[in-house]
Parts: sequence; structure tokens; C-alpha cells
Amino acid sequence: MTVHPKFTKSKPVSPKKYPVVLRFKGLWPRDLRRFIFHDLRRGGDLAHVDLGLTDSNRVLCGEDDWDQVIRDEVAQMKQHNFEEHIAALEAKSRKSEADKVEEAGPADPWRASREGPLREGVLTVNKDWFGGGGQAQWKPERVEAFRQTAMSFLLQSFPGGQLRYASLHMDEEALHIHFVVVVWAEKPSANRGHQVLLQPSENPLLRNYELAQDMAGAAFAKIGITRGERRAEARRQARAEGKPLEKKRRHVPPSEWRAEERRKAQKEKKRLHADAVETAKATVEDGRDLAKAAVKKSRKRAIKEAQARKQRAAQETAEAIRLRDAAEKEALQFEKAAAAASSLKLGFETAIGTLMPLAKGYEERAEKALEKFQAKVAERKVEEEKLARINREAEEGKKGLADLRRRECGLVAEVQSLEQHRAQEAAACITAQSARQVAEQKLEDAVTQLQQKVAEAEIISEAIEAGLDLVAEGALLWREETSDRKTGMVWGEAAPKTGDLRAEKRKQIHPAMGMVTRIAQLVARTVKRVLAKQRQKLQDDAEYVRGLREQWEPEAQARLAQISQGTDAGPS
Repeated sequence: MTVHPKFTKSKPVSPKKYPVVLRFKGLWPRDLRRFIFHDLRRGGDLAHVDLGLTDSNRVLCGEDDWDQVIRDEVAQMKQHNFEEHIAALEAKSRKSEADKVEEAGPADPWRASREGPLREGVLTVNKDWFGGGGQAQWKPERVEAFRQTAMSFLLQSFPGGQLRYASLHMDEEALHIHFVVVVWAEKPSANRGHQVLLQPSENPLLRNYELAQDMAGAAFAKIGITRGERRAEARRQARAEGKPLEKKRRHVPPSEWRAEERRKAQKEKKRLHADAVETAKATVEDGRDLAKAAVKKSRKRAIKEAQARKQRAAQETAEAIRLRDAAEKEALQFEKAAAAASSLKLGFETAIGTLMPLAKGYEERAEKALEKFQAKVAERKVEEEKLARINREAEEGKKGLADLRRRECGLVAEVQSLEQHRAQEAAACITAQSARQVAEQKLEDAVTQLQQKVAEAEIISEAIEAGLDLVAEGALLWREETSDRKTGMVWGEAAPKTGDLRAEKRKQIHPAMGMVTRIAQLVARTVKRVLAKQRQKLQDDAEYVRGLREQWEPEAQARLAQISQGTDAGPS
């Protein structure tokens, strides 16, 4: 990762004037390898570099082995100065001093300084002068004009082979030129002989940076680039006039700025990591609270379902009692109907008993009349009127007898109908008694089933409560399927220690194992989702740190390689 904006998202600045930027920095011969290492984009801080454009960088001055040539010169001058020093002392008969110099060995061919005897320089201008941030937005004619003007200025300012190396970097946000200057100065001395030292101050531009800015401004003015602000002159004038001095600006190299940004990022990363750890702990606690809440909620749900089942059983019992009462009522009605039918039958039997003597009387009268008719056949003619009357009476008697017989047949049919109705009532009564027995049996079965269900509900409720306690305590866990393990419930860290205790717990929660398993799955997956987010955040932070480490390691490895080879002690 990088804290730098991409070239395509850079924020352009639009100054009225575009000043030339010329900066120098001290450089030690032992650091030339690191300079080349970074110049060739083989290591170092490359966060601000578009490596896809590195092939367009160009070497404007210097051979392939220019750095080795400088190190060879340093080694040669080191030995040359050493021999000259000894020879000069011996020529003056200062033998003891010559022995001390010889015992100390060759010294570096430069005077002690904090910056180093070589100079590394940067020459550039604001990216907007070229056309924007990145090579894709630069105007080729301005790039070429800057290159020609810069090389002309460098060759004129550092003549006689002082300019050893210059490279044009086109893979960063603004085009710029890196260059290395080596200034050798001859210092003859009676005590030291002909000494040749690295002394940058022998060049006027390196001795006076204000003069270097003036010269650069004059050289680049022809292509529309001006000199930078004259801050040193303004400070001198303010000092002369007794005015408060503006705070002196310090140039912060990009590498130093990026190192500071990395330090801030590292600090922020540690803070984020600590926050993530705290968040993870809080998430775990929330997961535990969530598990306990789920257990509590499931327990309430189980109790509520048991109460609902109990209420349904009570309703079924009440319905069975209602059906039994209805069956008893219906049987009572059937009994009343049977009693009414029996009473009606008795009435019919009484009526038949009353009519039978009348029917017998009519038959006897008819027989007597017939006998009289036969006795008086001889007297028919004499007693025609009497016979006719008798005949009429006989006819009337026959009609009455026929009516009587018809009434008797109707009564018999009614008696048969009553007997049939009574048989039906008896069958209905038997059916009602059977229905009552069936209803009573169903009621007894319902009560038995209700008692069994209540007992099962109590067992399941106790099993659920025990299982949820084990899940909440971490004794039972849900394990997802992996390459070497199957999915299922497993014992956790808080599980009973002995096999007997585990078997007893397993037997206790067996009736509600399905529900406990689903709750454990829910808890495990909920915690897994929450932890996955935190792990992703930690992974992103780790990737960020890994990216920074990959940026730092090449430079650190190059430094360690130099130390192991002894390059810090002198040239190779």
C-alpha cells in the first residue's frame, strides 16, 4: 500500500510562475550502490513510482561502471595521499611522525564532514509546467526542452568531469533529473606533500547554494522557468532592518516524508490492531451474550410451546366432555322417545281390547239374523216387508262387520308399526350406549395422551434447558465440516472431564438434541460471521503491514549485505 495519490488522481497546482527546483545533498562513496539500486528501481521506497513506465527512464551522463570508477579513484587517492604524507615527513626528517602515519594507515581522501564528500542533486520543476501529473499528460516538446536546458546547465556548472552521472526519471508524478557530482581538489603541502582531496566547496555552485539558484534561474529563463523565491536575501534584509525573521524552511526529502508517513501508518496500524483486538473481545462477549439471549429465548419459546400444548390438551378434554354430555343427552332423548312409543303401544292395545267385544257382538247378531232368515224363507212371501227389513238389517250388519274388519286390520298395522318403531328405538338406544362408551373411551385415551404429552413436554423442556446451559457455558460446540473432520456437535473446553459425566449429560439432553443442535449451529454461525468481519479487518491491516515490510526489506537487506561485506569501513 502507499499513502501517495495515483498519478490519475493528483491535485494540480496552478502557480503564476513555475520556479526551477535545484537541490543538493551530501553523499558518501559507500552509498553509491544504494543510489544505483534505487535509480534502477531494484529496491528502496518505490511507492511513488509507476513501475510500468520505468523503461522510459534515460541515462543522460555516465558509463555503466561510473560508481566503480569513483570508488577506484577514492582508493587510489587514499593510497596516493598516504604515500605523499609519509614521503613529505621523511623529507623533513620527521621520522617518528612518519612512523605514526604509517602505523595509522591510509586515511579517507576528504575532510571530516556530516554530509559526505560527494554531492547528489535533483533538478526539476512543478509537474503542471509539463502538462500535469504523470507521463501521459506531459507535453513532449516541453520534456525535450527541459532535458536539453538541464544538461547544458549541468555540464557548464560542473566541468572537467565533475558531473559523473545524470539520469532522467519519467516514471514518477513529475519529471526530474538525478545527478552525482564529484569534485577533486589538489592541496599541496610541505608537511603532507601533494594531496588530492574530495572537496565539493571548490565548485562555486556547491559552495554557495544561493549562487546555484541564481545560475539555474538564468539558465532556465529562456524556456519560461523562473528562479525560486529569494528567501535567504529576504532574511538578510529583514535582519538588517530589524524585522522579525521568517521561520527558516527545511527541505524534507520525499524519502524522509514517506518514512514519516510510514511511521504514522505503523502507529495507526498498531492503534487499529489494538482497537480490532478490543472489538474482537467485545464481539466474543457479544457472541456469548447473544448465545445466552438465544438460550433464554429458546427456553421461553419451549415453555410457551409446552403451555400451548397443555392448553390445546385442555381444550380437547373440554371438547370430549362436551361430546360425552351431548351423547348422554341424546341417549336420554332416545329413552324418552322409547317410553312414549311404549305408552302409545299400550294405548293401541287398550283400544283393540275395547273393540274386540263389539266385533264379536256384531258376528253373533249376524249369525242370529241369518238363522232367522233361513227359518222364515218359507214365510218370505208373507212377510216380504219383514224380510226386506231383515235383509236391510243384514246388509247393514255386513257393512258394519266389514268396517269392523277394516278397522281391525288398521289397528294390527298400527301395532306392527309401533313394534317396529319400538325395535328402532331399542336399536337407537343400544347405538347411543355404544356411542357413549366410545366417547368415554376416547375421553380416557385423550386424557392418557395428554398426560403422556405433558410428561414428554416436561422431559423435553428439562433437556432443552440442560442443553442450552451446556451451549452457553461452552461445553457443547458446533463444529463445521473440514477436510479431516465431519460436521457435528463436539465437546468444548468447559465439557465434563470424565466419560461418565459426559455420558450422563448426553443422556440428559438426548430428547431435545435436535433443537439444541440447531441453537448451537445458530450461535456458532453468528459468532463466525462476526469474527469473520474482524478477521478480515485484521487481514487487511496485516496486508498493509506486509506491503510496508516488502517496501522496507530490500533496502534493509542491501544495507545488511554492505555491512557483511565490510563496505561501511571503506571502498570495495
